[in-house]
Amino acid sequence: LTCSFSILSSQKLRLADSMAPSTEHSYSARSVKNGLIAGYSAGICGIVVGHPLDSIKVLLQAGGGVPGVQTSMSRINTNAATTIASAGHAITRASSNVASNAAQSSSLQANVSTVAVTTSSHNIPSTLSREQPVEKRSLRALYAGVTGPLLAIGILQSLNFAIYDSARRILYQRQLKSESNNDFACNSQPGDYLHYDKLSNVAMASFAAGASTSILTSPMLVVKTKQQLMVWGFRKAIQETYQSGMNGRPQRVNGLRNFYTGFGVHIVCESLGRSVYMFTYELLKRKLAQSKCSERCSHSNRVSTQNLTAPERMMCAASAGMACWAFIFPADVIRSKLYAKSLTTQAPLTTSDGIELARQMVREQGFKSLYRGMAITVARAGPVAAAVLPVYDSVLAWVSS
Repeated sequence: LTCSFSILSSQKLRLADSMAPSTEHSYSARSVKNGLIAGYSAGICGIVVGHPLDSIKVLLQAGGGVPGVQTSMSRINTNAATTIASAGHAITRASSNVASNAAQSSSLQANVSTVAVTTSSHNIPSTLSREQPVEKRSLRALYAGVTGPLLAIGILQSLNFAIYDSARRILYQRQLKSESNNDFACNSQPGDYLHYDKLSNVAMASFAAGASTSILTSPMLVVKTKQQLMVWGFRKAIQETYQSGMNGRPQRVNGLRNFYTGFGVHIVCESLGRSVYMFTYELLKRKLAQSKCSERCSHSNRVSTQNLTAPERMMCAASAGMACWAFIFPADVIRSKLYAKSLTTQAPLTTSDGIELARQMVREQGFKSLYRGMAITVARAGPVAAAVLPVYDSVLAWVSS
């Protein structure tokens, strides 16, 4: 009797272990490493493809340059044109009266000196001499600000995807526990969470990943935007951002605050945008997989997406990227405006300044002002997402196998 009881007990334990969700679904060192590798690869691909279009987007959102700079430059150009016109009249008069040529030359030199003093009195950085319309910028100029992202975006994207992947695993493990009586839960495999977890899990995991990394992405985005607007080098953009508002007196706290200009607007873009991005991608993949499924599984909700081809994944990713940017674009416009405005103000700009700026733009120019540059942004989002997400899927599947 004792032997029989022992045998039954061991069989029950083995049955319970077989029905319990595998711990490989949840957080582990290997899963984090796989997410880091896949995210880094995807981030580098996204930067190479998307940075030129991102530069155009920032220039269009900020109105083609920094407020106040174009006004000063146009005033200088007007003075220069007036001087040239005066010089032309002086030459005409000189041809008819040689005796007054010396006096006219002195007057011309005085005018030229006046323009030189006027130009220097505006104290405009030399880099602004390269300020050009969007359509006249070279491809190299459109890659201004790529240094920082190339150094950091791979790390940030890998961290973002690692948090996203681990969160999906944890949420899927909880999902399996709630479905422990389901035959599918008993026979689940470690990689099933990529195909069979709830879409709400995808949305929550991506929201958490975007919000968690926003504290790191904000300084990088502030510096990158200033590089794109001013055609600064990476080091100069960091120095100018840190020293802004100090009036010659080092203030470490205020210097660091400059890297978090309008942080509330930024975290909305990163968290909500990431959630819409990944949710739409997974939704489209699963709908496409179901549409390709044969009659025997057409009524099942458990359809794997691992058999989708690369072009199909790219199509889903491009659509998800465009939907994401269409959703968060007004907030992104305010964010770019705040970064541009910080170049001409000494006081640190906060989230409330962003809200007031949005109200002012709508009051003066209507809601269309919140969608300036949307066409190029949505066009950019398609190719970038088509490069990033399929690469992430492929590399993650490769390193996990």
